[in-house]
Amino acid sequence: MREKLLNLFSVFKESGKLLAANDPLRMAGATAFFTTFALPPMLMIIVRALGLFFDRRAVGRQILGKVGNVLGNDGREQILSVIKAVRSFHLQPFATVLVFIFLLFVATTLFMVIKDSVNQLWRIRVNKKRHILSILLSRLKAIGFILFTGVLFLAVMAIELVQAYFGPYLSELSPRLGMYAHGLLNPVVALVVVSTWFFVLLRFLPDGRPKLRSSVVGAIVAGVLFSVGKYILSWGLSGNIKEIYGGSGSLVLILLFVFYTALILYYGAAFTRVWAEHYSGGIIPLPHASGFHITKNDLPVQHDKMPDTPVYSQSV
Repeated sequence: MREKLLNLFSVFKESGKLLAANDPLRMAGATAFFTTFALPPMLMIIVRALGLFFDRRAVGRQILGKVGNVLGNDGREQILSVIKAVRSFHLQPFATVLVFIFLLFVATTLFMVIKDSVNQLWRIRVNKKRHILSILLSRLKAIGFILFTGVLFLAVMAIELVQAYFGPYLSELSPRLGMYAHGLLNPVVALVVVSTWFFVLLRFLPDGRPKLRSSVVGAIVAGVLFSVGKYILSWGLSGNIKEIYGGSGSLVLILLFVFYTALILYYGAAFTRVWAEHYSGGIIPLPHASGFHITKNDLPVQHDKMPDTPVYSQSV
C-alpha cells in the first residue's frame, strides 16, 4: 500500500514537472483569451441545436443558469449581454449566414488551440502539411465537441428533473435521507459531468491515443481538481474581484476562472501522459502523426545573440 501511494505521488510530481516545462502560463493564457470570445458563440450554437428538439427559451434559461452556477451572476450577465448584442443585429439572410460561419470559426478555434497544446505536452506532431480537407475535418470534430457539451447540459437537466420529481417522496420517507441525497447528488453529478467532458476531450481531440484506463484516470484527476478549484474561486474571489476592478470585474472573473480551468485541463493531459508511460506503454500517435522527444542537443544554447536557424525536435 505504501509503495502504491509513493508511486501515485511520483506520478503527480512528474506531471507537475512536465506541465511546468511546457510554459503552462502561455498555454492557459492563450486558451483563456480564445475562450472569452468563443464562449458566447458556443452557447448560442448549443441553444440553437437543442432548440430543434426542445423549447429554445427554456433551454437558454437552463444553460445560462448553469453558467451562473459556475461563473456567478455577474459572469452570466456579461455573457448574456454579448449574446443579446449579437442577436440584436438585423442582417440580410446572406449576412446572417456569414455571421454564423464566423461564430463557428471562433468557437472551433478554441478547440484547435487546446489540441495543439495537448499535442505539445504529449510530444506529438502532425507529419505532413494539412490540406483543406483535414482542416475542415478538424473543424467538424470541434463542432462535435460543442454539440457533445450540449448533450452534457441536457443530461444534467434531465437528472435535475428526476431529482425534483422524486425528491419530495424521498423526503417524506426520511427527511434526513432526503437532505443527504440532495446534498451529495449535486456535487457527484457535477464531478461526473466535468470528468466526462475532460475524458472525451483528452481521448479524442489530440493526435494521440492513450489507453482507455489512462484517459479515465487523467479525466477523473482533472475533474476533482476542477471541482475543488471551482468552489475556492467562487467562494474567495467573486466579491473581491468586483471591488478591485469595478464594472470590469465580471470579465476578469471569467478570464480568471477559464485560466484556472485551462491549467487543470493541461495538468490532466500531463497526468494522462505520465500515467500512460508508467502503466500502459505510453500514448500512441495517430497514423498522420508521430511522437518526438527532446534531447540535450535540442535545448537552446546561451549566446550573445539569437541563433540564425531554429531548433527542431527529433522524431521517434
